[in-house]
Amino acid sequence: MKIIPRLVLLLTAAVLLCPAALRLQAQPVLNWDKTIGGNSWEELNGLLAVPDGIIAAGSSRSGASFGKPGDQSWNFLLTKLDFNGNILWTRMYGGDLDDRLWAIIPTSDGGFLAGGYAYSGVSGDKSQPSRGDMDVWILKLDGNGLLLWERAYGGLYRDELFDMLELPGGGYLLGCNSWSDVWMDKSEPSRGLQDFWIIRTDAQGNKLWDKTIGGTDYDQLNDLEWTADGNVYASGGTVSDGSTGELGPEPTRGGMDFWLGKIDPGTGNLLWDHRYGGSGEDYAYALHVSQFSNRIFLGGRSGSMPAPAGPFNNGKSTPFYGGDSDYWLLELDPDGNKLGEYGFGGGGLDDLYAVQENPLGQLVLGGVSDSDISGNKTSASHGGFDYWLVGLDDAGNALWQKNIGGAANDALTKMAFRPDGSYVIGGHSESGIGFEKTEQNFGVNDFWVLSFACDLAVQITGSGPSSPCTQDTVLLDATIPGCATCIYTWNTGVMENILSAPSNTAGVYSVVVQDEFGCLAFDTVQVFPPPPPAVELGADTLIGQGRFLTIGPDPGPGYQYIWSTGDTTSSITVTASGVYTLTLTDPGGCTAVGSIQVGIVRKGAVWTPNVFSPNFDGYNDYFSIYTDESVRQVLTLQVADRWGSLCFRRDRFLPNFEPGGWDGVCRGDPAPPGVYSWFAEIEYLDGSREVLEGSVTILR
Repeated sequence: MKIIPRLVLLLTAAVLLCPAALRLQAQPVLNWDKTIGGNSWEELNGLLAVPDGIIAAGSSRSGASFGKPGDQSWNFLLTKLDFNGNILWTRMYGGDLDDRLWAIIPTSDGGFLAGGYAYSGVSGDKSQPSRGDMDVWILKLDGNGLLLWERAYGGLYRDELFDMLELPGGGYLLGCNSWSDVWMDKSEPSRGLQDFWIIRTDAQGNKLWDKTIGGTDYDQLNDLEWTADGNVYASGGTVSDGSTGELGPEPTRGGMDFWLGKIDPGTGNLLWDHRYGGSGEDYAYALHVSQFSNRIFLGGRSGSMPAPAGPFNNGKSTPFYGGDSDYWLLELDPDGNKLGEYGFGGGGLDDLYAVQENPLGQLVLGGVSDSDISGNKTSASHGGFDYWLVGLDDAGNALWQKNIGGAANDALTKMAFRPDGSYVIGGHSESGIGFEKTEQNFGVNDFWVLSFACDLAVQITGSGPSSPCTQDTVLLDATIPGCATCIYTWNTGVMENILSAPSNTAGVYSVVVQDEFGCLAFDTVQVFPPPPPAVELGADTLIGQGRFLTIGPDPGPGYQYIWSTGDTTSSITVTASGVYTLTLTDPGGCTAVGSIQVGIVRKGAVWTPNVFSPNFDGYNDYFSIYTDESVRQVLTLQVADRWGSLCFRRDRFLPNFEPGGWDGVCRGDPAPPGVYSWFAEIEYLDGSREVLEGSVTILR
């Protein structure tokens, strides 16, 4: 039977399974936390889960701790961790004034694009002069965080970047905000106080065009996401009046409202926009487009009491739980129409900064909270501000809540999911060791990154028939003991823990197992139909007469044997020449035939020396008869000199026994050198006899 290499599993002696994937892990439990910082102040505003680790990025004023002695201004700070929380590298970039990172994205070449703002002119890592007050600044980095190039864009006043997208075919779309009129890189006048500012660049960061979008007041862009039709969603907040600038007719509802727009990435034109809010201040920090349903989730902070909806989905229907603000999450269709809304909060400040979707399609919300148990908040506060996580079911109900932090102030700003459903969260922390924080702080405020692991694992086991002729199926079992809520999905579409697969067809079968937390486990096996039986009796052979040979395979129990001799045993003993045929039938009914031809050798091989030297030095001292195993005995051996006088005779002795042969003595004296004649008769194992004769020479 053929064995397939690489960890093959044998099913009932025949069906072969090849595991093709290592197990991934699952149920969310806190695995480790890491504090990253210097002697002063760090704020984390970017977090990526990349295939070989975690990127934590933000801003730092601890220049002396990161290779910039004497620099107390803000600089970009980036750190890469492995999946165990070990720091692989740290990079700091900036000029001589304040430069802050607000966003980082992975790029298709394996590197990164980081962006934010820069006050610096030409200094440090900044090669371009300041345009005015504050510029948009982006840095292209390789996979090790090393700087490849950097670009600045701006007008006369404040311009800063908050999000970016890499464009198909190369280039970038930059989501920015601007107070500037036409000046330097700003090609259109300001619409009000602050406007949305969209910049399109090529792959090297050269500006191709820019677009200003806004109303008569203050507009703040925070996030960019791709739409299903290849356009771009932009989100943030606005206090501008409707029907001013590029904004649609929807009116403001209170102070600042959530704002969502759809933008053509080829032109920067605003295709439509909507706003959502109550009577107070509402600001959207997080935009997420579902990978499962095309739904849009727009989340942030809300300080508004409920307000009736006006035209175009305005308004707020969720209760306000008191304090400064609550988490407020909107569920929208691809056109921005409201499908639902959800509020979570207590009696303090609760600001939602991150919305992510686990592999089950369930949402996890993360942000900052100083509320104790109150409102619909059921997890207790640790100290000042804490990270606050809320997991939702498909209906928007809280499945679980968790406060994470130390005894001081800790603020979650970003969240990222890994492929197995575990997630990483990050923000900044003033706390020392305590509660979930296991490392002392370095300065005033540090990056704080936490990784949640999953402990779900699956391994497919199988059982099935040992023959391709049976109609039975292979049973592939992916059951995870103790996981009553696990959901099993096979690549065939079957959603059961056990899959029945045909045994007579090769196939690859994969299963994805999900638990109630959204953690995943994977396994893949390859099923090979067992080969039909093959009868291997060996090559045709010869045996000596009187000897025997046992032939026959032994593939295992359940097989039937029919020999041409009439025997039905798995093997037979052969003593006669002929062709021996076996018909073999396996347990599934497959039949195979094999045969072997056996010949009997009646005469064996006989050897005698033609020269010997009987000087008794231990070499060639005797003349005797040497044979193969077909000879039973030497009946007689006789030696005569050249005149025919007998010198030696010995009867009935075994061949190959030198002392049984002639020792070179003739009639009591050593025979002189010369040629002597010999005569012998041997008996074979089958009783037949043969007479042999020849001559031998003595050397002395």
